[in-house]
Amino acid sequence: MKIFSDIFKSLSLNNKTNITQKDIESFDDEKILSICIFLIEVSKSDDEYDDLEKSKIIDLLKKEFSLNDDQIKLVITLADQKNNEMISLHDFTEIVNNECSYSEKKDLIKMLWDVAYADGRIDKYEDYTIRKISDLLYIKHADFIKAKLR
Repeated sequence: MKIFSDIFKSLSLNNKTNITQKDIESFDDEKILSICIFLIEVSKSDDEYDDLEKSKIIDLLKKEFSLNDDQIKLVITLADQKNNEMISLHDFTEIVNNECSYSEKKDLIKMLWDVAYADGRIDKYEDYTIRKISDLLYIKHADFIKAKLR
């Protein structure tokens, strides 16, 4: 819950959103937040965080986690804020490594490729970012390649 408290403090200081402490407490799934941070990281890695990628992230969150529109708005806002402030992916990889099975982590890599492919092309920075996340999640190279080529 420390991640959510840090985010709330940051959001309160910046005063750029209408997210309240109650909203944050109503969504306390660090695993989903971490996954969303990875999705956003890939979408921003080519410096073109466009509507196609945002739409793909929303679709993936709805499909994979059965979130409603308010929850999606909240988690994307929180994840985007945290993504802008983070220095490293390590805190979030620790959460995913501790809370996800290997199969779930492979599915996450597929989701990252879905976001990267959303605009019809893979940028070298997107490829690098997915490779880095894959390594941090201890995904076998063969599984990384299978996810990319599917």
